[in-house]
Amino acid sequence: MGQTTRQLGQALAENCLVLSKLRRWKDLTKEEVHKVYELIQRVEDLQMMHQETKALLTEKSKEALELSAKNAELHAEVEKLKEELARRGEKLVQKDELLEKTKEDLTNDAANSYMVGFDDAVTQATCIYPDLDFSQLGLSKIVVDG
Repeated sequence: MGQTTRQLGQALAENCLVLSKLRRWKDLTKEEVHKVYELIQRVEDLQMMHQETKALLTEKSKEALELSAKNAELHAEVEKLKEELARRGEKLVQKDELLEKTKEDLTNDAANSYMVGFDDAVTQATCIYPDLDFSQLGLSKIVVDG
């Protein structure tokens, strides 16, 4: 756009010189008349180029603003998604911790049930066979070659 403006300025300056000359001399040569027409045509061409360049610049500026706004929207969406991902990650960690606690509780409950069942079995056996000594029985003892 700067070059177009410079060219327009040069053409206007040349046109002004010719017009100044026109005022001084009423009788122009064919060559001078031709030069005036060429300069007028050049000024018109440069003005048209200037308008086209200005319109293109306006259009591209508008596109740049739209893209910048879209970019800002996308960045905001990315930030929201990052926050959502972090929240879900925290929830997942909490669920994993809860799952581990539940597994531990279930393991302890199973062990307690096993111990209670063993104690109940010894109590029942003692009631059925009161003469036998069951003190040798143990929860963790294993019979080998028995």
